[in-house]
Amino acid sequence: MVERRHIEKSSGGFTLLELLIAIAILGLILVALTDGVRFAGQAWKIQERRSARQGDLDAVQNALRQLIASASGFEGDARSLRFVNTLPVALGRGGLYDIELRTSAGRLQLAWKPHFKGPAAAQTPREIELVKGVTGFELEYYIPPGGWQHVLKAGVRPPALVRVDLQLGEGRAWPPLVVAPMLDASSRTGN
Repeated sequence: MVERRHIEKSSGGFTLLELLIAIAILGLILVALTDGVRFAGQAWKIQERRSARQGDLDAVQNALRQLIASASGFEGDARSLRFVNTLPVALGRGGLYDIELRTSAGRLQLAWKPHFKGPAAAQTPREIELVKGVTGFELEYYIPPGGWQHVLKAGVRPPALVRVDLQLGEGRAWPPLVVAPMLDASSRTGN
């Protein structure tokens, strides 16, 4: 009979204390999971914004690479580059333009006006903002055999390479951009 009582007591279920401890542990696990999901969601949003901004920078670099690679009539210094070229199709303009790449008030800008001689040459250039938050900007020109230079005069030997160095705030990265203009053989051997 002693054995029977012992069996009845042990099969009676959980005590209130055991249930409270189990509920408390389950509550802690749920809080930890909720905070983890919230943190993951915030990290996801931040990464999406960074990816979008980096995608914008990649698009700007691709546009600049195409503009500089097919340009002619280069002239510039460490702070601005001027050349003649057609505009990207996205701007919906045809013909040749005098184009200038420069910074102003923390923004990388592209300015252009039609490549005319005479009265129309005084036309005010149109501008577009390429990048905001610019903290530093420098241009260099590789002219063989002299090497990298900060000044490129009009009418002299065109550069073999153009380097665009841009520093940005807000943790954004501008990968090095070095472009080789596509020049014909006669211009490479010129003055």
